[in-house]
Amino acid sequence: MGSKRIKAMVIDPAGGEPPAIADLQGYRAVQKALNQSVLAQPQTKGYHDLGTAGNTSVINFMGALPTRGFSEGRFEGAEKISGEHLVETIHQRGGAGKPWHSCMPGCIILCSNIYADEKGESIVAPIEYETIGLMGSNLGIDNLDVIARLNWHLNDIGVDSIDIGAAIGVAGRAGKFRWGDGDQALAFMEEIHQGTPFGRMLGNGAGFTGKTLGIKEVPVVKNQAMASYDPRAIKGTGVTYATSPMGADHTCGLTFRNKMDHLSPVGQVEASRRSQINMAGYDTLGACIFAGFGFGAAPETIPGLIQGRYGWEVPVDFLQVLGRETLKAEREFNLKAGFTPEDDRIPAWMEEEPLPPHNVVFDVPPGELDGFFDW
Repeated sequence: MGSKRIKAMVIDPAGGEPPAIADLQGYRAVQKALNQSVLAQPQTKGYHDLGTAGNTSVINFMGALPTRGFSEGRFEGAEKISGEHLVETIHQRGGAGKPWHSCMPGCIILCSNIYADEKGESIVAPIEYETIGLMGSNLGIDNLDVIARLNWHLNDIGVDSIDIGAAIGVAGRAGKFRWGDGDQALAFMEEIHQGTPFGRMLGNGAGFTGKTLGIKEVPVVKNQAMASYDPRAIKGTGVTYATSPMGADHTCGLTFRNKMDHLSPVGQVEASRRSQINMAGYDTLGACIFAGFGFGAAPETIPGLIQGRYGWEVPVDFLQVLGRETLKAEREFNLKAGFTPEDDRIPAWMEEEPLPPHNVVFDVPPGELDGFFDW
C-alpha cells in the first residue's frame, strides 16, 4: 500500500451491525474458563504486579540485558530502572500515575502503567520493558524519568523505541553518544523532530545508522532491530531473531522462560520453533500473547472459543495449525521477495564478540538454522 501512497484506510461503522456469534452462551462459558485459567497462572500475577518492566531484573540476572550498545549483558544501574522501582515510584508520587492499567477494554491482566512526574502529572503511558532496555541500559541511562520523557518523544514522533534505542546505541559505538547522558539523548529526540541530517539518520533506524557511520556492531536481523534480549545469552531467542520471517522480532517467539541452559546451543532451534508456531497462532487469532499463559494451561479453550464464535469444529491443536500455516505463508513471501538462507543469521560480530558477564557468543550452528522450517 505504501508504494501506492496509501497512508490509511478508514472504515465507517455507521449503519453496520456486529457479526453474529454462533453460540453466545457457549462462547461466554469458554471465555469464563479461559479468564480463570489466565488469572491462575503465576506469570499473570508477575505481569499484573510489575508490568513488562518486571523483566528487567530477570534478564539482567541472566546476563542478557542490552547494555551500552549491546556490548555487555548486565547493567550496574538495573535496579534503578527495574519494574520494582517503577511501581514503587508510581505509588510514591500518586496523582495521575497508575501502576496497573489496561491497554484495552476488557483486559484482565492490567500489565500497562501510567508514569507520572514528581508533581503527579502524567509523562507517558506506559513504560514497557523494551523501552527500558533499549532507551535505558542500552544507552547507559539509569533514570526512569529520563526514559519516560524519551518514551514520550518517541510516541509523539511515531517511531519505535526499540529501533531508535538501538540506533543511538550504534551511535554510541561510533563515539557520537556519551553513555549515560540523558540530556544528549533528549537532544537527539529534538533532532529527529526537526529532521536534521543526524536526526533523519537516527529516525531511519539502527540498520541505516550503522551503514551511515560505518559501524559493524549493529544489532539487527533483516534490518529489524533486536529487542531487549541479547541472543548470545538467550540463544533460543537468538534463533527466533535469525529465522523469523519478521526479522529480530521478540513477539515472534521468546524462549527465556524455558527450563533449559540458555547459554548452550543445544536444543535452541526446537525451543524457538515451538514458540514461533504458538506466537504466530496467537497473532492469527488476534489474541494477546500474555493470554497464552492461560491457553497453555487450558488448550481446549481455543477450539471452544472458535466453535462458540463461528460454529466451526476445529482440532485441539488448532493454535499450532494456524501458526504453521502463518509461518509458511510469511516464509514464502520472503523467499519470493528475494530473501535467502543467508538472511536467517545473527550478525557475524555477535558470533565473534563475547558478551560479558558469561563471555559467550552466538554459536547455534548455521545448518540447524537452515533446517528450522523442516517440519
